[in-house]
Amino acid sequence: MTGDRLAASLRELVQEHGLEQVSRSLHKIGGLDGSAQAAAPSTGRPAQRGAVGRGTQKHAATALERVKKMDLPRETADSVVELARRFDEKSFMPTFGDITHFCQAYNVDEPSSKSRASAIPRVFRAIAAMDAEDIQMLLDYGAFSGPSRLGPIADAIARSRARA
Repeated sequence: MTGDRLAASLRELVQEHGLEQVSRSLHKIGGLDGSAQAAAPSTGRPAQRGAVGRGTQKHAATALERVKKMDLPRETADSVVELARRFDEKSFMPTFGDITHFCQAYNVDEPSSKSRASAIPRVFRAIAAMDAEDIQMLLDYGAFSGPSRLGPIADAIARSRARA
């Protein structure tokens, strides 16, 4: 939502419910209640309950961030980093089904959680343990990169039918 649209939406809410009610609701959404704001220090920022406020979110480490922290052999480091970059872009293992297929193909225990993020450590430990040639094959052949792009194949079929 752009800033102008957000401002317009907030303006409508304030007109309908009043500034105090909208402010109170925003603070609840952000993990603060009215008493926490009143007790806030004079820094201009609202106080948070506990060490971490309820409205804060932890940053989930990307595959690239995790791989860069790994101790990788020099001959495979660049290839593993490239696979991690592709994983984050969802051009390598874009679905959890692709991760499941990879785990079955390489005898890796499947993650219990069905999220791509939870599979990162397990998958990239397995990849890091592979030979450099096998890692390069994953890169070169686009293995576990989701469904094939069928557009070029369909175009070739259409051209061959037009000639016949």
